[in-house]
Amino acid sequence: MKEGESIYHKIKKEEKCCSTKRSVNEHGKTFSINCSDKNINICCVKLDKCLITAISNQKQCDYLFMSDRNNSPTDYSYYFVELKGSGCDAEGAFEQIQQAVNYIKSRFGVIPKHQIWGFIVGGKDTQNMSRLKERFKRDIGKELKHSTGIRYEHKI
Repeated sequence: MKEGESIYHKIKKEEKCCSTKRSVNEHGKTFSINCSDKNINICCVKLDKCLITAISNQKQCDYLFMSDRNNSPTDYSYYFVELKGSGCDAEGAFEQIQQAVNYIKSRFGVIPKHQIWGFIVGGKDTQNMSRLKERFKRDIGKELKHSTGIRYEHKI
């Protein structure tokens, strides 16, 4: 990897795990990115069992969407997505997102907190969710969003 190369471009080189998809579906849950700005490129990265291969006793979130506006590192955004099946608890999804963020940072380099988003689609809402959202904002990234429904669309 070239010195000074952005994390976005380092990850994008992992071609077997990257695509231009803007929507993913697992466990009957769907996450999609809605972007009408033609200057924004979207890259969908399959994390679990692709970019992140088996790490003992560690679960990873499902996907990472990356957006690139005008090829400017200050305009990159990283969206970590966990799609939960029905009956699963969203707290476990938080841990999966946290572990994936930590892995990406350790392998590819530091990502500024304001460029990191977390999304949990599905799973049971718990009383602890507001505390987890605060913890995410304090320790990990910009914002954690949770939808108990079967679909979440994020507009950028």
